[in-house]
Order: sequence, then C-alpha cells, then structure tokens
Amino acid sequence: MTSKDEGYCIPNTYESMINEIGTEKFKTRFEELKNTADRFISEAGYQESVVCNERILLHVLLDYYSDVFRLKEFHDIKKIRTEKIFAYKIAWIIKRKPLQFICYSENEIDMFVNERFAQFLLINECLLSGEKKYVSAENQDKLDAYLELVLYYFKYRTCNPQVIELMIESFKMGTLVNERISDN
Repeated sequence: MTSKDEGYCIPNTYESMINEIGTEKFKTRFEELKNTADRFISEAGYQESVVCNERILLHVLLDYYSDVFRLKEFHDIKKIRTEKIFAYKIAWIIKRKPLQFICYSENEIDMFVNERFAQFLLINECLLSGEKKYVSAENQDKLDAYLELVLYYFKYRTCNPQVIELMIESFKMGTLVNERISDN
C-alpha cells in the first residue's frame, strides 16, 4: 500500500519547499552564495586551481533550507536569527564541499579549501555583521589564534550547526565585552 492509497500524498520536498520560498528568492540566494564563493576563491588566490561546483552548491542550499524549514516548524517560528542562518550554511558547505579542484598544487593548504571558505564566511559574519570593523594590531595575534582554532575544528571535527552558532555568538559577545571595557 502506498501513501497515495492511504489518502495522503507526500509532496516532493524540494519542489514544495522552493515553491514556499519563491523561485526568484531561491535563485537570488543561490547567486549570492555563488558570488561569495567566487569572491573567496579570488581573494584567497585559488582562481587557477579551484572552482565552485554549482550542482553541489545547489545541494548545500537545498539542505540548508530543509534544516531551516524543520527548525521553523518544530519551534513554530517565522524567522530565524542571522547567526543560525550562517551556522547551517557553513555546516552544509563543510559536508558537501562545493569548492572543487580543477588542478592540484603541491601546497597542503589547498586540501582544506572548503573549510577555509567556511572560516571566511564565519569570520565575515563575526567581524562585519553589517558594518566594517578593524582589528587592532595588538589583537591580531589573538584573532589569528582564534581563526586557526576554528579552521582546526572545521578540518578535524564533526561540524555541528549548533556549535558553529555558538562560535559566532561567543565571538560577538567577546567583541561587545571588549567595546564596553574600552568605553569605561
């Protein structure tokens, strides 16, 4: 007996999800993420060896939206926080690995290009989040150590969106505490 025979039909999850999001909005989100990936590739100097695989990137977005829809339904909410949005996207980028090598180099740093892209997204959300901020020279070493720790987590640990969200929240809290201490 199929689900149709029982009087209900399970809709194509992605199709119904995209219809609910809106095709144009979905395309816009895809293009934004693709442009961000391309910007990272360029800024990191990977233009000769790495491309963004659009098919895999599409699945990153589909998986991300699937998680968001489940969260909204479970918690009965309409919107989710920006930190959660970044956390789920980053987790899926690390799982799906949309940045692909077209030629390899001898440089080991290239092995973790998706993890570096995830780190790029995380730090942009933490530091920029709407406005351009600069790190003082005395804090640059601390930021570099934090980024190495984040990259280590992305490389060698099971990436959990909840932990990534906590990373973002903790970083932002640290900047608020620093600002308040500086103001006194």
